[in-house]
Amino acid sequence: MTSTPPLPVLIVGAGTSGLTLALTLAQNAIKVRVIEMDENHHVGQRGAGIQPRTLEAYNFLGILPDIYARGIPLMPMRAYRLPGGVEPLETFDIVPIEEPTPSAPFINPFLLGQPAAEEIMRTHLDKYGCHVELGTELRTLEQHDDHVTARIVKRAGQKEVEETVECRWLVGADGAKSGIVRKQMGATFLGETIPQKTLVGLIEVKNLTAEASHYIAHVYIRTLIVVIVLAFLARCPLHDVSYLNCCDASKALLWLYRMMLRPTELEGTFAFSLGGSHDRSQILSDDDALAKALREATQRSDIEFGKITWKSHYVANVRMVNKFGEGRVFVVGDAAHVHSPAGGQGLNSGVQDSFNLGWKIALVEKGLAAPSLLATYSEERIPVIRHMLGETTRIYNRTLNPARENDSPNMGWKSRVHLKQLGINCRWSSIVVDERHSSTSEEEREPLDAYSGDGILRAGDRAPDAPGLVGASASTNAETTSLFRVFKPSHHTVLLFSAEPTKVAPALDALKGYPEEVICTMVIYPKDATAVDGAEQNFMDRDGHAFAGYGVSADETIIVVVRPDGVVGCVVRGVEGLKTYFRGVFSAIA
Repeated sequence: MTSTPPLPVLIVGAGTSGLTLALTLAQNAIKVRVIEMDENHHVGQRGAGIQPRTLEAYNFLGILPDIYARGIPLMPMRAYRLPGGVEPLETFDIVPIEEPTPSAPFINPFLLGQPAAEEIMRTHLDKYGCHVELGTELRTLEQHDDHVTARIVKRAGQKEVEETVECRWLVGADGAKSGIVRKQMGATFLGETIPQKTLVGLIEVKNLTAEASHYIAHVYIRTLIVVIVLAFLARCPLHDVSYLNCCDASKALLWLYRMMLRPTELEGTFAFSLGGSHDRSQILSDDDALAKALREATQRSDIEFGKITWKSHYVANVRMVNKFGEGRVFVVGDAAHVHSPAGGQGLNSGVQDSFNLGWKIALVEKGLAAPSLLATYSEERIPVIRHMLGETTRIYNRTLNPARENDSPNMGWKSRVHLKQLGINCRWSSIVVDERHSSTSEEEREPLDAYSGDGILRAGDRAPDAPGLVGASASTNAETTSLFRVFKPSHHTVLLFSAEPTKVAPALDALKGYPEEVICTMVIYPKDATAVDGAEQNFMDRDGHAFAGYGVSADETIIVVVRPDGVVGCVVRGVEGLKTYFRGVFSAIA
């Protein structure tokens, strides 16, 4: 048995959640190890839908250009009903496509298979000397007051090499099935299994447009007979729509035979999901049987199926932990919550878990924050995830199991703009400070709507972008910048909005008392105002997007601090409010 010297962070699991956390810590100069139980990197197409909020996180991490270079835009859905199934019943956007705005430049979801996104992340991690250790499994962990002792086993052929690792923090990103960290942390994982089973995979397809996803369903005559029987047994009249809405059995039988084919970033290759009654064990072991099932599902002679490159059996679960951390051990992503794929919230929620936790661990490791800061990880994420589980379950049930035969498959998607996650907030958090919209009671700090917000910028909300910023001393034709080019996971960004230099100076003096490597200061003036010396960066809001986006009038002075995870930490009117916020964050030096 060998041992290693203590290291700051051990991450168990190398999916997108684990890699996001590793990148966040690496960019904060925190040493980290990432171990992965599987001996090979992941394959397939799970977690392909990347929501705008995650695109913003990828932008701050510096990997977004690579994501855009590899992936494809989200395509509309074409719905067909069998028999026949050649002419679409309707074509609709799964999520409404919007024009980018100054505050939200990455407004539309994007598609890239999770394995490709992970490959991009690993490439960026390599630059920091951090490499995923495959075939390495966590067996046990033991918590102590100042560290965690982890026993890991690395497989080398037929041999197993055991190692004892001492780390100050351990994070489980090992998914729902393994869950070794979650289990040893003592967290519950309560919920339910959705009975519908689905086959998923990747297959080469010819003679099918890649400009849309394709949803095919079949209503059987015998379904109507079953519904009649169920209605009789329940002594419920057939015209009682509430019965059909509530009867799970009738939902499961309507649209019984369904299939979806979605284009991927791999030319000529579609991701498929296949429902209905099949011999799953045979299909998973026999590619010919799977191809036959797909042909039967489409009932189209013009579509040609080719090589199957990946296939799996999927059962949706709806579960979450009762706590996201205990002592020096935390969980992120699927290790903390699982749910239906509807709405594309899974991978995205895991990335945001890690983005929330990463900067907090970094500040504690740098000696700037007390370990108590890490308690806000659970405080801020649990209400969001609880809301998300309810939302995705409702969409899943309504989309895959329409209540009535004439329901459209897009019924579950209508008015789902908030699935883009731009409204997710933590206004109730104990570490955010808002002097424009102060909460005076515990009831007012409760998360009334953790997912959508109300369109009024408050502390705890997502920080919007603002382009058109030009250096205060630059020429008229100087190059502009935007806030999203400044926000990073390694620093807080202090935005000083003012038209009067004398009101900015006290805040600049106060900021000198904090470590400059973790604070970036920007003074933002209305167009044609006079700048003041002393700030790292002085900018004129040439186009007015910054003042408008942050709800500041041209004649007032407001200080906004944007956290390393792109969340507004505080909105205050002066130095005392600024100090109050930083006392909660930099608690080890305040």
